[in-house]
Amino acid sequence: MKENRGAIRYNIHVPLQIFASQRLPPEFHVGQLRDVSRTGILFHSEVCFEVGTALELAFCLPGEGDRAACVLARATVKTLRGWQLPDQAPPLYGIAVAVEHIDFAQPAVSSAA
Repeated sequence: MKENRGAIRYNIHVPLQIFASQRLPPEFHVGQLRDVSRTGILFHSEVCFEVGTALELAFCLPGEGDRAACVLARATVKTLRGWQLPDQAPPLYGIAVAVEHIDFAQPAVSSAA
């Protein structure tokens, strides 16, 4: 398969929060970030979103050097595709999204050990 990505992807596996504001009532879900670039994100979720769905994602990227520090990222994205991952119970989906906008907060120190 030919690689069509124009930006470098970084493999990173951290939890993320998903907010689907277009649904009524608005829905909140959790997922697992798999990779990220300046133009796209891939994550796993127990919910499969329709192509074109606008979502808001929030996740914490590890800080440089200090393992307890993180940079909070909030991204507005649009779903490009979703597919069911094989041999997963309960069903788990891969979700590819295009980044429309992303903001980064100042590094914070995590209290998690």
